[in-house]
Amino acid sequence: MTRIPLRLAAVVSPLVALAACSGAAVVESSATAVTVRYTSLEGIEGATQLAQKACAVHHKTARLRNTANFGLDERYGHFNCV
Repeated sequence: MTRIPLRLAAVVSPLVALAACSGAAVVESSATAVTVRYTSLEGIEGATQLAQKACAVHHKTARLRNTANFGLDERYGHFNCV
């Protein structure tokens, strides 16, 4: 019978939980603006890619308006679709 060492399980479990919760996501989108939630792992580059896709639906491109940081890893990018 194979057992996972307790230390390995203690390290892997939080990493799996973190991976499941992370990821950039569009939280608000319209023909004129997009807001993207992202983490420091994706960075503003990942948020910009998502905003570009959301604006492209309206035949527009995303332009970063501003960013907001809440806590250590909760970040929002606000984009205009122009």
